Amino acid sequence: MGMRRSLILLSTICLVLASETAGSVKKGDLEIEVLGGWGMESGTSLGDDHASIVAGETGADLDGWFASGGIAYFTSKNFQIGLAGFGSSLDGSERTTIYPVSDPIFGSSIVYDVDVDATIYGGGGRFKWHFAPRKALVPYVGVQVLWATADLDVSGTAEHFITVDDITESESVENINESDSDSGVLWGPIVGLRYQLAAQIEILLEYQYHMWSGSIGDILDNGHAISAGLCVKLK
Repeated sequence: MGMRRSLILLSTICLVLASETAGSVKKGDLEIEVLGGWGMESGTSLGDDHASIVAGETGADLDGWFASGGIAYFTSKNFQIGLAGFGSSLDGSERTTIYPVSDPIFGSSIVYDVDVDATIYGGGGRFKWHFAPRKALVPYVGVQVLWATADLDVSGTAEHFITVDDITESESVENINESDSDSGVLWGPIVGLRYQLAAQIEILLEYQYHMWSGSIGDILDNGHAISAGLCVKLK
């Protein structure tokens, strides 16, 4: 009985050591990954004129689904370089007022009540550094730089008010139905975990922080994406 227990204990130790030795990632690994989840983007501050607002500078916060995929290669047991693409479909709404004319006696205001639908997509490169690569559960950090395009549809109403001697009345209501497109750079840090599910398959859990520049930065300020997916080793 004692010998049997010793063999079981030894076998367990060997299995643990084997998993530690095999590890989750290693130099030379080539893999593809697919993730899906939730995206949230904060709009920039409200535009100061009608043209800016109908072009997408509504100040609305957008959320919806987010998906990404890519191919990556480990140049060392820790460092990975890759190409990635993403797509997201987001929407949001905003109600706000601007004052195109300011006068103590005569003034006007416009109340915008709009919905914003955004389709955002792009691609580029990313770099990740993996900690404890010999473990089954591997945390990583990284950075990505992607070229992105946002296709926007802004719909709703713009109600014009006029104020005379402190009396405000509705003058007209304008229907809004405009489309626009902006491009620029999406960049920012990545934090994630990967868990070895099988010899060639791993589960990924990832968080991205988004920063925007270029003309797309006129409508989007910053954002977040949380996603989960699978990674498959090709070699």
